Amino acid sequence: MNSVVLGGQWLKDLNSDLSGSDRACAVLAGALLDDRLMNLLKTYLVPSEKPNDDKLFSPSGALGSFSARIELCRRLNLIDDKTRLCLDLIRKIRNDAAHKHEFDFIEQSTSDKVELILSKLEVKVIAPTLLRTPYDSPKGHFVVTIILLICGLELEHKHTNQTNYTPTFDYSNVHFVEK
Repeated sequence: MNSVVLGGQWLKDLNSDLSGSDRACAVLAGALLDDRLMNLLKTYLVPSEKPNDDKLFSPSGALGSFSARIELCRRLNLIDDKTRLCLDLIRKIRNDAAHKHEFDFIEQSTSDKVELILSKLEVKVIAPTLLRTPYDSPKGHFVVTIILLICGLELEHKHTNQTNYTPTFDYSNVHFVEK
């Protein structure tokens, strides 16, 4: 089993990045996780012939959305079902924040989603001290879930290799028989 030490400069930088308004925090957190999923997929998939023009990951490409990346990572078994559920909830929170002029983590539907993520990640059981100051608010709880999911995705990325599947079909073996 792998372990991660939560701390250091990356955590300070992340806390600084997410310290803005609730709306900015939710949108940025979604973008950070979306980016981690893209990196995970790019590590696993055969590289594009045009890395600077990868149509698969372009905004209009098949993997141009957060939801498509979540789904494909799950279907390729790069993430587990619990992580998929948590990422989907964060995607919904991010979308709410992006489309509502007034957004905050205290809003019931948002705080319910955050509590569900905490529950799925079992934070209150495995690391209750993470929910203390400065994370002892709905926004703080959200930030804790982001920290844990980033750590998990980074570990998955570290242990992911490019697919080694090689197509087996050989066109030279096709023979047409005339009747």
